[in-house]
Amino acid sequence: EAVVSTQSTGNFEVTALNDNKNYFDYHETFSSKIESLACLRSAGLSGCFELQSYIKGAHKIRAIVDFTSSTKALMEEAVEILAPLNPEVYVFVSAAAVYDVAIPVPAPIKEEDVQRPESVIMRESYNEKNTFGNNMLGSEEALKDSGLPYVILRCADIVGPRDTTYRWWQYQVWVEHFELINTGFVVPSMLKNMRYSLTYGGDVGQAIVSALQKGVKDRVYNIAMEKEFTLPHFLLELCKAFDSADTCWADFTEAEETYTIYPSNHQGILSIARAREELDFQPTPWDTVLRETGQFYSEARLRFTNERNTVLQKLGDNVIPYLSVGPLNEAMTQRDGGPRPLGPTPPVSADKIRSEL
Repeated sequence: EAVVSTQSTGNFEVTALNDNKNYFDYHETFSSKIESLACLRSAGLSGCFELQSYIKGAHKIRAIVDFTSSTKALMEEAVEILAPLNPEVYVFVSAAAVYDVAIPVPAPIKEEDVQRPESVIMRESYNEKNTFGNNMLGSEEALKDSGLPYVILRCADIVGPRDTTYRWWQYQVWVEHFELINTGFVVPSMLKNMRYSLTYGGDVGQAIVSALQKGVKDRVYNIAMEKEFTLPHFLLELCKAFDSADTCWADFTEAEETYTIYPSNHQGILSIARAREELDFQPTPWDTVLRETGQFYSEARLRFTNERNTVLQKLGDNVIPYLSVGPLNEAMTQRDGGPRPLGPTPPVSADKIRSEL
């Protein structure tokens, strides 16, 4: 979705290289608007015949936008095979998890705050705690070493419609059917007051378009919403949006091994000052994100049955008491009492969060 938005807002022609799976309404909404190359990334780009044919066609490429090189090896493969396209810039959508494997600094975290520890023992310790962050930072390092002009966009946890991690949708189902599930949100004590950022998926597209139009190169940008969160704050705002604030409750626990969905990185909020200054980045307001995302998933329960069943499976495996699984599945497939429209959510004070959740 973020890439296709470059077509409508930036007047670019888009060719998508992906596994051609129809998540949500991808084929219905986007496939007619872009050229698609089907390729399993796990099988290797060198064996992707459609890509090899495309490269031999001597196409003129303005930019490559990479969402999938999630390890150093994948990035090294990508830049080697795609370099003959001679892109003006290689845009890599990375993750704020890279800060979890860097030397800790006070928040808000700036782009230059990625320094791996010199101590091998400390470096290995950080890498073990966040393997994903280590892999993504390895991808960034491989891209920088490739010699290609680059732009790296570091995103916090992504929220918004069509999110295939299903993180928001799990929490939303939990909120919408809280009394039926009858299980409180799990909030580990270490996350109770931890501030973190979120990134709206549509804002990633905005940043990509701006980077291409402005011609920036060899720069790294944090992309996130202006609003900052704690886990209790986020959950209460979701509960209020669905008129469930009187029924929601949380289980604050000292246990470390619990089922929590946000945040996936723990170094704190991101500074977006550089993106504002150099890309004219304007993050979507939280009220808009909450309303549009909530409405999408409320309507998605009947429209996208495969994705809905994935969400129910995740909740069934990790959250829902056994006796509630059947009633929840039935409630999620009923047409009556369908999605409730969302209105603006009033500001919530920290004291109110602690007393109500």
